[in-house]
Amino acid sequence: MFHIYKSSLNGKLETIESFDQNCWINITAPSQEELEKVSQHFNIPMDFLVDPLDLEETARIEYDEETNSTLLINDFPIPDTTNDRFNSYITIPIGIIIGSDYIVTICHQPNSFLTGLIKKNVSTLMRSRFALEVLLSISTLYLDNLKTLNKQRLKIESNLRESFTNKQLYDLMEIEKSLVYFLTSLKSNGDVVTKLFRVHSIKLYEDDKDLLEDVKIENNQGIETTELYTRILDSITSSYSSLISNELNNTMKTLTLFTVFLTLPTLVFSFFGMNVALPITDDNPSSWMSTLGISLVFVAMIGWALWKRRIF
Repeated sequence: MFHIYKSSLNGKLETIESFDQNCWINITAPSQEELEKVSQHFNIPMDFLVDPLDLEETARIEYDEETNSTLLINDFPIPDTTNDRFNSYITIPIGIIIGSDYIVTICHQPNSFLTGLIKKNVSTLMRSRFALEVLLSISTLYLDNLKTLNKQRLKIESNLRESFTNKQLYDLMEIEKSLVYFLTSLKSNGDVVTKLFRVHSIKLYEDDKDLLEDVKIENNQGIETTELYTRILDSITSSYSSLISNELNNTMKTLTLFTVFLTLPTLVFSFFGMNVALPITDDNPSSWMSTLGISLVFVAMIGWALWKRRIF
């Protein structure tokens, strides 16, 4: 499926029905027939249209001298549909193809940030600037999603102070997974942005260079923010891992002390319960009191020894 847009004389971005010069073709989850139609009409290499549809494709920039077309591939974040109870993200590629009289965006699935470009009425006549506006929207989208992840992390951290459950651990794992996706994609996108400063196939005017600088700044900010949140998350995970180990140690120590104190009376009662001649006879009504007293003496001695060693 694809939609065709073109800037009108009054500067508004309007939908048109057929291919035209200086138009923008936004392709989403296309069929093979649609790809061939676009490729033949604008003389675009088929690889330029197919590669961005591969979800494992990495960010890069490529130029085809024969057709005078340039392919930019950038990764952008989308919600992870496998997790319906928590806002986590993955990244997928989007392709931007810049030709002599057209610009194409192609992606495996719909994306929201291109809708913002339509409302912004970005001119399709300035193809280089249009591509930079797309890259800037992607960088801004990362920052917005990072804010969402951080809010969720703060909420989980607040809940952790009250109670610690497996659900909260799984949520932290989802945030960590999203940050790994973000950091990998942002660094790859940053390499593409850096290459744009010295690529001759894309003509940049002074205003375009300023916009490209903004893209670089936003992307670097995304990298730094992601790295910061990753370090914070690692610190939280490490701290609560230590707390869990400490609580487990305290529990084991308590159980061990109970075992020791319960074992001593059992040993005493077992000793005096053997079928041998003992100082305490069955005829003496205070025999059980003597046995109990001996048990308590042993418990007190062991308790005092443990207390001196600061075991409890």
